Amino acid sequence: MSFLTDIDSVHLIQLGPVRSMFRSTQPNWLLLLAVSIAFPSTGVAEEGYWPDGKTYCVTLTYDDGIPSQIVHALPQLKAANLKGTFFSAGGVTYRWSQEDLDQVREQGHELAGHTILHPCARKNDWVKPGDASEDYDDARMAKELDENLANLINNGVKRELATFAYPCGNTSIGEDNHSYVPLVKERFFAARGTQFGFEIPSQGNTDLFEVKTVAGHERDLAYQLEQVTNAREKQGWLVIMFHGVGGDHLAISADDHKEILRFLQNDDSVWVATFQEAAAWVKSKQAAAPTAAIEME
Repeated sequence: MSFLTDIDSVHLIQLGPVRSMFRSTQPNWLLLLAVSIAFPSTGVAEEGYWPDGKTYCVTLTYDDGIPSQIVHALPQLKAANLKGTFFSAGGVTYRWSQEDLDQVREQGHELAGHTILHPCARKNDWVKPGDASEDYDDARMAKELDENLANLINNGVKRELATFAYPCGNTSIGEDNHSYVPLVKERFFAARGTQFGFEIPSQGNTDLFEVKTVAGHERDLAYQLEQVTNAREKQGWLVIMFHGVGGDHLAISADDHKEILRFLQNDDSVWVATFQEAAAWVKSKQAAAPTAAIEME
């Protein structure tokens, strides 16, 4: 499926009035012929933006590598036959054992980066002195990203496919609050932020180094399922950000998490993809756009 094919579908839909004009004058017939040559129908465009005829995409992400994700999230994902992305800060295992980490990887989930010390703004009272994002310069952050990436590679992640999530959604460091997104772009395939919302890649380019998200612990189950149905209506890409599942910080209850998975499992129109898989699909579609534009000229 190509970007050009999507454009074909739009133009063919718009040909209805032109076809009616064909009956009246030769110039309109010539116009129809010219447009038909420029935008031939392939029939593939009906499949839409997402692969395999899916209507929308959902990515399940889990931050911080915390115990409740192993206790509750992992078995629930396995039971639902769904894959998620685990953004883990710290050393090789952080709060997990190596056995826990191996279990995540062996079940087909994505392991992804989240720095080492999880730097957040100094205004948060739980941030240790000297470890706030304001205390970082480019050299310190680069070193930390490199270590985080090396840990991922040592645990089976391909360097060129490694993804990242900004701790606390904070993309700036230093007292001057300058962006460290360029450092992330040099090392990672794509990155998730914490800006609220979902992406609609079919309507324009998506910033794959600050992908929007919805926090899984916010409000109640009805609210979470509403976000899913909103993404479905817009044929979008919804990234859900979980932390604790049935325990730990910023937690969603294990029952509500299970119900979200059940909803997705029973919806044949959704593509549940890891963050890397979804980002790769969007990136390929965006890369095809300039080619399509050239062919149209």
